[in-house]
Amino acid sequence: MLIRWATKEDKTAWMQLADNVADIFRNPTMSTDKDFHNYMDGKLSKFEALIAVDRMSGNCLGIIGFSRTYNRITWFGVFEKYRGKGIGTRLLTTALRHLDNTKTITVETYRADYPKGLAARKVYHKLGFIDEDNTVFDHLGNPICRMEIAPTNEKRGGSFHYNYPSYNKYSKKEFCLCCNNFPPPASHVDIVELQYSYVTAEKEAQGKLFGKCHVLSKLHVVDFEEMPREYMIGFMTDIQTAAKALHKITGAIKINYEIHSNTGPHIHCHLFPRYLDDDFPSRCIDYNITEPSPYESEEEFNWFVEQMRKEIVG
Repeated sequence: MLIRWATKEDKTAWMQLADNVADIFRNPTMSTDKDFHNYMDGKLSKFEALIAVDRMSGNCLGIIGFSRTYNRITWFGVFEKYRGKGIGTRLLTTALRHLDNTKTITVETYRADYPKGLAARKVYHKLGFIDEDNTVFDHLGNPICRMEIAPTNEKRGGSFHYNYPSYNKYSKKEFCLCCNNFPPPASHVDIVELQYSYVTAEKEAQGKLFGKCHVLSKLHVVDFEEMPREYMIGFMTDIQTAAKALHKITGAIKINYEIHSNTGPHIHCHLFPRYLDDDFPSRCIDYNITEPSPYESEEEFNWFVEQMRKEIVG
């Protein structure tokens, strides 16, 4: 099963799903309703509809719609023959990532006295929704229930998993923060400019690893396979140059290389020096851990930056 953004090409499948769940929604004409078509068009244009598809056949399994503006789930359905397989849970879990967890998240669904709605209620309860108001009616006058998830203090990163519209915008060169010279974080230091890239570091090093660096491509590329072959050879040569210096200056046992670009959609390679006493034996680095800094003082960080420059530039 693949969870992805629904597109205009999925609208027919959405209408078929609407017919399949029409009796549950108590709305037999939903798939032909003008307002519903306007709703679908709006969700598809704003990245506010997710679809579950079978990877091999491409068949639609279920769809969920939501509203970032109102912080709520607005439509949710799974084809009858695919229910009970965890599809609804996967869809709802993914949709909740794109809503603001620091505010109340709501949904209007079926009351406990409506048997056909119990499956949906079960999924909502499973993911933390609780009944808030049982005196609500939908636009057809059917009694429904408002459910809520209370705000949380869960820390989220800035990746496309939580803010896809922003990621999609900045993936375009005309809006890319790197390409348009937006100021980097205050703790960000440029070590050296190479032919195809920039080598940078921050005192608040990810994984608390002394010498953690980035090598940032000068060419705007979001996915590595898009990089032209000749440029790729140059970029990887720059990474090798930086890593060779990093190995020598830090005394690391091993350098790990990671290319993500999940938060900043512009190719950059993370260089993680690994040590006998680092916090991640036999596993990957937790890049969310940045405190305390591995540098004992500002002077030590500046020393590291200067030694890297000398080693690379000569």
